[in-house]
Amino acid sequence: MGIEKMSLISIDGPAKALDAALMACCESGCFHIVSNGAVARNLGDQNPYANIYARVRDMAINLKIPVRNADFEGVECETAEDFENYLGDIGRRYDELNEQYAAVDKSLREHKETDAYIMHLHGLDEPFSELFSLKYVKMRIGRMPLDNEEKLKYYANKCFIFQEFEKAADYVYGIYLVPVQYVEFADELMTSLGFERTRLPDYLEGDAELADKKLHAVIEEEEKEKIRLEKELAYFADSLSDDLSAVLSKLKYKSEVNDLRKKVVISSGRFSFSGYCPARDSKKLRTAVVKNAKNVQCAEIPVDKKHAEDVPVKLRNNFFTRPFEMFTKMYGLPVYSGFDPTPYVAVTYMLMFGIMFGDVGQGLVISLLGLILSKKTKNQLAPIMTRLGIFSALFGCVYGSVFGIETLIKPIFHRENIWFGICDLMGNLGIPRHPSTIFQAATAVLIFALFVGIVLILISMILNTIKNFKAKKLGEALFDVNGVAGILLYASIVIGFGGSLMYGLEIMTVPYVICLIVLPVACIFFKAPLSALVTGKKAEKFSVAESFIGIFEGALSFLSNTMSFLRIGGFVLSHAGFMLVVSQLAGASQPGAPITAGMVIAYIIGNILVMGIEGLLSGIQVLRLEFYEVFSRFYDGGGSEFTPLAVKND
Repeated sequence: MGIEKMSLISIDGPAKALDAALMACCESGCFHIVSNGAVARNLGDQNPYANIYARVRDMAINLKIPVRNADFEGVECETAEDFENYLGDIGRRYDELNEQYAAVDKSLREHKETDAYIMHLHGLDEPFSELFSLKYVKMRIGRMPLDNEEKLKYYANKCFIFQEFEKAADYVYGIYLVPVQYVEFADELMTSLGFERTRLPDYLEGDAELADKKLHAVIEEEEKEKIRLEKELAYFADSLSDDLSAVLSKLKYKSEVNDLRKKVVISSGRFSFSGYCPARDSKKLRTAVVKNAKNVQCAEIPVDKKHAEDVPVKLRNNFFTRPFEMFTKMYGLPVYSGFDPTPYVAVTYMLMFGIMFGDVGQGLVISLLGLILSKKTKNQLAPIMTRLGIFSALFGCVYGSVFGIETLIKPIFHRENIWFGICDLMGNLGIPRHPSTIFQAATAVLIFALFVGIVLILISMILNTIKNFKAKKLGEALFDVNGVAGILLYASIVIGFGGSLMYGLEIMTVPYVICLIVLPVACIFFKAPLSALVTGKKAEKFSVAESFIGIFEGALSFLSNTMSFLRIGGFVLSHAGFMLVVSQLAGASQPGAPITAGMVIAYIIGNILVMGIEGLLSGIQVLRLEFYEVFSRFYDGGGSEFTPLAVKND
C-alpha cells in the first residue's frame, strides 16, 4: 500500500519511428509523458489527421452512425494520404446525397410556409400575377395582431385600404393596397401596428385557391423525393457503419498520437522524449516500444525520492481501502516523496460514520445498495457505501438498533458487565448505571465522541511529526504546534483536566504545569530561533507578535478541533431521535401494539427517509471532520496525478 514506485523512461530514435514509438506508449497504458518544452516544427506544426477526422466525424453524425470506440486492426490506412484516398468516392457520394437532401428539405420547408399562409387568403379572387404587376398601386400581404385591427379606425385620413380575409390564432390575415407615392408612409404605419409582411414567391399563378392546389402538388412530390433520399442515405449509412466507425476510431487514435509530438524534442533527424512509468511495468513498456518501433532505444532511470518534486503520483492500495482514494485526491494528492494517507482516511472515515449512523438493518441495506451500484454502474461512491454499511451495522449491534427497533438486540448499556465497567472508567462524570434508552446515556455518548476526537488529533500530530523527521525538518518536527511540543502540550492539558474532572486527581501540579505545559508553549513561541539552533542554519528574524499569534491560533485550534468531534455524538442521538419519531408516527411506540399494514408502510417510508437524509448528512460531516480536523494537521497534498497516455473517446 502507498505510493507506486516510478521509473523515469527515456526514449529516443530516428524521426521516422516517432509515431510508432508514441503508439506503443499509448497502447501500453502505463506511460506518463513529460513535456520537454519543445515542439517538433520540422515535422510540421499542423496535425495532418485533424481535418480528415473532423470531416469523417461530421459525416458519421449526419448519417446517424454511432461515434464509438471500434476495433480498427483491419483498417489498412496509415498516412493522411491513405485516409484521403479512402474518403474519395465515399465522400463524393455522401456530398452528392447530402446536397440533394438539403436542397429538397429547404425547398419543402419554404413551400410549406408559403402554403400555410396562402390558406388564409382564399378570399382573394384576383390572380397573384396581376396584383403583383400593378403600376400605380402597391400590394402588401401579411398579418397583424387582432387587437391592433381596431386601431385602424383612428386613422380616418389613411391613404391605404386594408382588406381582411381571415382571423386565426390572435391574428388577422389580409392585404393592404396603397398608392406608390404613399408606400413609405403606409409601411411605417402598418409596421408600428405590428403588421408582419409576407413575400410570396413570384411563381404563384392564378388566384389563392388555384395557387394553393398547385403548391400542394409540388409539396407532395417533394415529400416523396425527401423520403426517397432518406432511404438512400439510410442504406448508404448502413453499408458504411462498421467500416466508418473503425476508420473514425483509427483517425482519432492517429490524430491524438500526432498531437503528442508537441511534447517531443526533434533534432538532426532524431527524436527524444521521456516520461514516467510504474517500476513494475517498465520492462513491459520498454519491450513494447523496442518491438513496435525500429531502431529506437529505451532507457530506464530509477527515481530518487530526494529529487522527485515533479514525479507524478499513482496511489496503490488494497481492495478494502482503494475506494477512499477519491477523498485523498479530492483534498490533493501527496507528493512523490510523501506518504499516502488513504488507509488512515479509510479507517477513520468508516469508524466515524459507523458511530454516527449505527443501525444493523439500515447499515446492511446501504451496504447491499452499494454492492448493487458497484456492479451496475461506475459510481465511485458505491464501493464506499458498501464498506460504510458494514461499519454502520457493527455499531448498530452496539446500540441494539435494527431499523430503529431497539428490542431485537440487547444494546451495550443493557449489558451490565460491560456498561458498569464503562461507568467506572468515566469516574465522577455522573453516567447513569441503568439507562433505559440511549438518550439517558447521552453524556457517555458525547464523552466517547470527544475521546475519539482527541485520539484522532493526537495520531494526526504524530503522523505530522514522523513526516517532518523523515524530511529532516527538525525544527518543524520538534517545535511546531503539530510537532513534539504540540503533542506534549495537548496531551498534558487533556490528561490534566480529564484526570481532575473524572477522578478528582490533582494532576495539574506546579512541576507538571511547568514541564509539560509552560515548557512546550515556550518551545512553540521560540520556534524560529530554536529551529535554527538544532539545524545549524541562520536564524530567521524573530517576531514576538507573530509568535504570539501562532500560540493563540494553536490553542484555539486545539479547542475548536476537539469540540468539533462532539458532532459525532450529536448524530448518534439525532439518529435515535429520528427513529423515535418514525416509531411514533407508525403507531408502534406503545409496547404490545398490533402490527398493521399501515405501521409497516410507515416504518419502511420512515427508514428510507432517515437513510437518505441522515446518511447523506453523516457522510458530509465525517468528510468535513477528515478535511478540517484531521488532514489539516499533517497533510499538505501538492502532488500531480499519474496520467497514462490514452486516446480519449467522444
